[in-house]
Amino acid sequence: MKTPAAHNPTPGEPAPSPFGFTNVPAVEEPVEIPIQGTIPSWVNGVLYRSGSGRYNILDSRGDTHHITHPFDGLAMLHRFEVSGERQTVLYNSRHTSHGLEDRIRQNDRTLLTFGPDPCKTIFGRMQTFFYHLSEYQDTKRKLEQDPEYDLVNVTITPNFPIGPHLEAETGVKRGEALVIKRDADTLQLVDKDTLKPLKMFTYSHIDKKLWGLLCASHHQYDRETNEYVNFMVRLGPIPSFQTFSIRPFLKEPNSGDDEMSPPTTTVHEPIWRHLGSWNTMETLKPAYIHSFNMTKNYIIIPNFPYYYGFGGMAALYYSNAYQTFHWESNRRTLFHVIDRHTKRHIATYEADPCFGFHAANAWDELVTLPGGQTERVIYLDYCIYENTDIVDASFELGKLDAATAAAAGGGDGDAVDPIPHVKPVRYVVKKKAQGKAGNKIAPSQVRRYRLGQLPDTSSTARWTAEGWTSGYLFKGMLDFEQRRVASYQVLASDVELPRFDERRNLQKYRYLYGVCESRYAPSYAAGAVVNGLIKVDLDRPFEGPNVHPETTARTWDQPGASCSEPVFVPNPHSDDEDDGVVLSIVNSTTEANIDLCYLLILDARTMLELGRATLGSFNALTLHGSFVGKDGVGLSIN
Repeated sequence: MKTPAAHNPTPGEPAPSPFGFTNVPAVEEPVEIPIQGTIPSWVNGVLYRSGSGRYNILDSRGDTHHITHPFDGLAMLHRFEVSGERQTVLYNSRHTSHGLEDRIRQNDRTLLTFGPDPCKTIFGRMQTFFYHLSEYQDTKRKLEQDPEYDLVNVTITPNFPIGPHLEAETGVKRGEALVIKRDADTLQLVDKDTLKPLKMFTYSHIDKKLWGLLCASHHQYDRETNEYVNFMVRLGPIPSFQTFSIRPFLKEPNSGDDEMSPPTTTVHEPIWRHLGSWNTMETLKPAYIHSFNMTKNYIIIPNFPYYYGFGGMAALYYSNAYQTFHWESNRRTLFHVIDRHTKRHIATYEADPCFGFHAANAWDELVTLPGGQTERVIYLDYCIYENTDIVDASFELGKLDAATAAAAGGGDGDAVDPIPHVKPVRYVVKKKAQGKAGNKIAPSQVRRYRLGQLPDTSSTARWTAEGWTSGYLFKGMLDFEQRRVASYQVLASDVELPRFDERRNLQKYRYLYGVCESRYAPSYAAGAVVNGLIKVDLDRPFEGPNVHPETTARTWDQPGASCSEPVFVPNPHSDDEDDGVVLSIVNSTTEANIDLCYLLILDARTMLELGRATLGSFNALTLHGSFVGKDGVGLSIN
């Protein structure tokens, strides 16, 4: 959508967005920001946050291009250097999609977005499909040359193992790479101090064995084996998920660059079929997967029934992700299990149809059954929705709804000019809830799935990648054909963006932190996404609302405030699981109608405020974050 120059009320600047999105100013040189309260003396390190920062783009003709979906906002990174010892916070930020901004100005037809273009006709889509195919090599070349060519702004990973080739090309020392990831095989390397983009790359830059079009934004990490784990999604006639590991991941504290060996990669047997449907040899339907689970012995890939159309080729036709996906409520969710030791796909579990963005923790253990027998069981926690209505609702995230515009303008919602009445980042959602009673969208549940009776693989040969058919046709491929079913227990409701003490990663744990609906705002079902922060005790499950007097949850929630994903930082002097602080970026509006954005610091045990540091008079949408200790090693990574 565009505002012509003649209708721009602010000539020389981008026109205000009719959707309520405002550009966020960048602070490229570090500045000390004021602190209210106290930072614990042991909190020392750097908090990185990724998100969106530019939605309105002025072109050379004076027209303003408006980004219409919040997930398509151009990338912006934030860096907070926190010193509890000195009681200071240094802040800097940077826009990191200038190349993509130029492509938008030039009306580049190879752009891929999350939201669709409502003005594009069927003929326009056919032209776009042709451009994607004919200009693929040119697009690939530009991606290699311009570190800001595409939109990468979901997760931010310090200490990323980029490998010797990229280390030599960029000059980044081993163990010090800061990399931004998304749900496609496009990663962005940035300077860990200035946040300046250095290189756009793919996993194949690290190892040619790692190829595919898609991957998960959220990786997994095993501190004991020092492995980074993720998976590639390969589309085509026989789509597959292929998990892999890279080690070493993190350098040891106080170790030198020459003490860290170059990373090596290991690939596992491709997941290309449902092991419980061996009679039909049913191949997989590739699905949208944002995160996954791992234990000490297994990798678990969820396969929700939210599928890519035409094996993913629909993305080239529609040029956006949303119209590429479709929900199939009559198909089950699948959990595919990879044995980390044999590298084999050993089990597929069926569960009720559902959808989820974010995994929490997982572990496996040997359980003694009545009679003395034992079974190996995986327990995995995931924030689950009953369907994909939450994705539909995202189209109105941050926009001004027609009723509000009409009330403000005193006229018909279709006729009123909404620009003067926009309130930025108030997260208004117009519901599209598929006709459910009361037009409600249920918040997510924290479900603990139980994957029992895992097969014994002690005598199973390790899988090796030999020959072009090795991943699909090989001796022993029918070893684990058996239908299996997963059960689950609901531990909490209304929790998203889950984080926990990562010292408990891959093992049984008790406390989970996340965002929840604010009690001071309309519910998600009523059209608002305004978040408080929540801590739940998983050993004391409670399925009722978080405002119930018997709830076991603790919350931080204030009128006019909306919180981003919490980042848990543990107290290095204690092993208690909830002894630490929770860091979150909060957007708020004062009684004087002034926007504020601040870094909030909570006591993780009580969820009471310890302090805050104000960034400025604006609202900044951030998605995920990671915290690095003062020794440069990640303590809380997403």
